Amino acid sequence: MGIQERRERERARRRREILDAAWEVAKDAGWSGFSVEKVALRAELARGTIYTYFADIGALVTELGREALEEFSTQLSSAKGLSEALDVPVRFSQRHPAAFRLLFPQGEAERGCLSGPELEAARAEAQELLGALQRLTAAEGQHLPADAREAAAFLSGIGLAGALVPELRASTTLRHRWQDFCLGTSERATSDDQ
Repeated sequence: MGIQERRERERARRRREILDAAWEVAKDAGWSGFSVEKVALRAELARGTIYTYFADIGALVTELGREALEEFSTQLSSAKGLSEALDVPVRFSQRHPAAFRLLFPQGEAERGCLSGPELEAARAEAQELLGALQRLTAAEGQHLPADAREAAAFLSGIGLAGALVPELRASTTLRHRWQDFCLGTSERATSDDQ
């Protein structure tokens, strides 16, 4: 292995350490308390080192947004059936709450580092992914509004309610009853409790 390869591998490792530290800060301090200083402290690096890898806090948060979108997309694409797909937002929010709040902000987006065209594009794509549930809904014989945008909003609302409403988030049975109610399907068996 050459010197250049070793340097590139070291650079990739350091970049990953910074991103991991950033996720920890976002998880512990929330996005309102997120800062480069806290990331540097967590990563045990100088603040300037962070700026060597990311031009500013916006670039760092944008990269976190890309990672969050990739994880959300992977979970959604691996869901088997509509019910499992509608549960993806709640499962994602439970496993990675900071990533969920970055893609689906609720009041924290006012900070400059939590906005910007690339991050907004990632958020829009996450919403579009939820809207893609229409194919599953149609395949399972469910009826949605005829207008595609309305249908996408309808499904996004069902999926996100499971992640945002504490009672739905806490109970798989109640969440599935909610989904069935919204979609007008028959009640599921209660054997799928968590």
